[in-house]
Formats: sequence, structure tokens, C-alpha cells
Amino acid sequence: MSKYLIGIDAGCTSSKVVVFTDNGQVVSVTSTPSMRSMRVDRGSGFEEFDVDELWLLISKCIQEAIAKANINAADIAGIGVTSFGNGVTFLDKSGLAIAPGCFSQDYRANEILDLYKKNGNYEKINKIVKGTLFAGEPGPILRWYKEHEPKVYNDIGGILMFKDYIMYRLTNVFATDLNVFGGSFMVDLDTMEYSKQLMELYGIPEMFDKLPKMASSPDEVVGKVSAKAAAETGLYEGIPVVAGMMDILACLVGAGAVNDGVVTSIAGSWCINETHSSKIIPSASSNMPYIKKGEYLNCSYTGASASNYEWFTTTLCDRAKVMAKEKGISMFDVLNEEIQSVSPKQAKVFFLPYVASPSLNVNAKAAFFNIDAHTSFADMCYAVVEGIAFIHKYHIDFLRKSGLPGKVIRLTGGMSKSKVWTQIFADVVQIPVEIVDCDETGALGVAIAAGIGAGVYKDYNEAFDMAVKIKAPIQPNLDLAEIYNKRYEEWWRLNEAMEVYWNSEK
Repeated sequence: MSKYLIGIDAGCTSSKVVVFTDNGQVVSVTSTPSMRSMRVDRGSGFEEFDVDELWLLISKCIQEAIAKANINAADIAGIGVTSFGNGVTFLDKSGLAIAPGCFSQDYRANEILDLYKKNGNYEKINKIVKGTLFAGEPGPILRWYKEHEPKVYNDIGGILMFKDYIMYRLTNVFATDLNVFGGSFMVDLDTMEYSKQLMELYGIPEMFDKLPKMASSPDEVVGKVSAKAAAETGLYEGIPVVAGMMDILACLVGAGAVNDGVVTSIAGSWCINETHSSKIIPSASSNMPYIKKGEYLNCSYTGASASNYEWFTTTLCDRAKVMAKEKGISMFDVLNEEIQSVSPKQAKVFFLPYVASPSLNVNAKAAFFNIDAHTSFADMCYAVVEGIAFIHKYHIDFLRKSGLPGKVIRLTGGMSKSKVWTQIFADVVQIPVEIVDCDETGALGVAIAAGIGAGVYKDYNEAFDMAVKIKAPIQPNLDLAEIYNKRYEEWWRLNEAMEVYWNSEK
């Protein structure tokens, strides 16, 4: 009898529960908006969610996914969990959440970054964590709580990333994995262990004893589904739960993108671009622990990719909704038609895709340029998609200039679901683009880890052979290379011009 695997992918926009067969086939998918659990807005910089409410929503999704799959919960071999890295959740000494959780786009702690830069700790921290510290990471957020909400800070009994909190609710085990805590800048990347020196540099030495037990690999079994969690979720008591990993590594694993020369681009809430090597890349966004010892996940990213499109469709697309109703098609089909109607040879409008932090500048915001009385709705639709492709190109170019080969892009996330978007992406980066034949690559990545931990697969290679299928690559249009290179140069000059304004905002 085939064994089933569950992958839980808790993202900043939505949280999904996916049931897979051992050959990677999706049996069922259920989801809930993550943002639905946000509390009352506390002002600019706060991106928070109700931890317990989001767990309840996810537990209902688990029940629904099992029912929708029409399977016996006893046939589930293992469970893997992934979520956004960074941000943080706070537990008291009894294991109860004591404050809203923070999404990774939370930037209340920008003032803390300024403090670190002023006292000389910023570069010291970056040297230890092998990355570029930003405000949405747990260290600065915890320091912010110490400065501004000491009552919460003093009551903290433990801290977890959100995926770890889900694991905790499933197993009652207080644990994490090396990838997510290393990628969230809470680990010394030289020793691959927690560091008292790092906690002191953050100004939160009290937190060293609040850190969870750390598994060394994503496929390590950290616990089993408890009787309480079984009653809450419909799962079978005793199902093994593996340590999992941050969503960006989960997408790479789910895409099977482990070969040299493959760059994984995730066009989702964040603009993630990553590959792996044995090298630490200076000035990279992150060089986090990888699935193999002695190698690093080399990342270049900013805090917004397809989320720019989500903002655009929510805020400015009433026209597309009307057209969709008239034509009897989806709004996104209408938008694709609008985008395809614009030739890059005639395009004039530019879009800077910075609706969320962190970005190229701490004060950067999204903007349209070159709009006049002749600008059409189609021009703006096209500009948003092109601008998103440009910010990915910026990060991919960084990785390639750092000596990491980029022969093919393995594209995942919302952008990968549109042939129109994918072709523009390939034409902008001028590299063949491959798409995984699975819309839920993050969930598949942790399901694969769960399968290894549960003995369904011998190792990652066997799992990739069985569970990962790649569609035919989308080839770039070479005739458009010069046009897109020129438009990218113009787009980049706009970024440079805006730096003066962004810097004056401090």
C-alpha cells in the first residue's frame, strides 16, 4: 500500500497543507490566508499575526486535507513543516504564546539596525552569520521588545520560528532545525552552533538559554504527533514529524534543484534567488546551512516579488474585474491578455517593485515612472511584471558575478504558474527557465524530507527520482536581449536616482 506524506507550508500570505503520494503526486490541498489572523494594526513597521489563531486555522486545514484526500490517517508515513524564515514567535515558560508573532516583513526594528551600525555591532554580526542583517530577523526584533515592551521580553521562556511553533503544537517538542535558525541569523555559521557572543552583540544575552534544541538536518525526526494534536487535527497519533527547513530551502528541495549551475528563483511573497556551493559569498543576503554538510545555501533576496502583483490586482484592477465578468473569464486571464498586448520594444512605463521590506534601501517604496496621458492600463500591467522580473535579474546577476554558475533557472512561486510571466522572466534574465510539475514545491520539499526521515526514501537522490518532475524549459527570446538589457539599465538608473530621496527619509 502506498504511503502518504504531508507537507505543511506556512507562508506570509497563505498557509497550505498538502497530501502527497510517495511519487510526488498531489492528492489534496487545503489552505488558509495567513494574514487573516493579523491583530489590530499597531502602526507602520508592524507585520504581526495571532499565533494561536493561525495554528487553529492550520489544524482545520489538516483535517480538511485528510478528508479531501479520502485516506486513512494511519497511512500517513510522515509530516514535514516549512514556513517563512525570520520573524519570530514568543512563548512563555509554560509554552503559551505571549505576544503576536512577527512576519519576516516586519520592520519595526529599523531603529535597532541603526543602533547596531552606530555602535559597530552590525558588521560584527554579519561576519558571524555570513549574511546581511535586516530588521525582520529575530535578533533585532527581540532587542526591540527588550527596549519597548520589557514586560513581554521578560516573560519569554522560549523563541521559535513559526514552522517550529507548528511542530511544537504537533509534537509538544521544543525544537528547530539548523537551516531555519542559521538562515534567520541566530547561529554562528563557522561553528554551526548557537553563539553567546552573537546574542551579546544583539544585546539579548538572556535569550541564549531560550533557544530550542536544534536538529542537524531537515530530515531528522524531532518528535511524533501527540494525542492532543491528533484530536485537534485528525492525524494519527505517533506519526513522525521531521525538523523541516525554511521555505526557501524547501522550494529548492521540492524543485530538485541540487545540480551545479541551477539557480532557484522563488517569485512569491519574497523575491528569493538561491543556489548552493562550498563558498561563503561576501555581501550575500544569506549564506545559510544547506542539506549537505560543508555546503551553503547562497541567497540574494528582497522582500517583495509576486506580492507586488497581488497589491496591484487588489488596488488597481477594478477595470480587469469588469472585463473578466463581461468576457466570462478570470481576472488573471484578462491581465495576461493586457500584458501580452504590450511589446517591450514600445514599452515606456517602469515599475519599482518595493511594496514590502527588506528592499534595496531601507526606505524604498514601490513607484511607477513615465506615466502620461497616453499610458494605458495594459502598460501598467506590463510594467509591474517586468519590474518584478528586473528585481530577480538583479539578484541572479549578483550570484553569477560572485562566481556561482547560473546555467538554468528553476522557477517556483506564483509567477511560475503563468506562461506569460514565465516567458517575460526568461527573456529578461536570458537564461532557460524550468518549471516544476507541481504547484506546491515548498510543501513537496518538506514532504520529501519527511519521507527520508520516515524511511519512505533512502536519500534525497532517490526522492528526487521518484517525486520531482520537470517540464520542458522555456527558452529566452534572443532577439529581445538587447531591448531588455537597455530597459534594465534605465530601470536601474531610476533606482540610483531614487537613492537620494530614500536616504533623505532617514
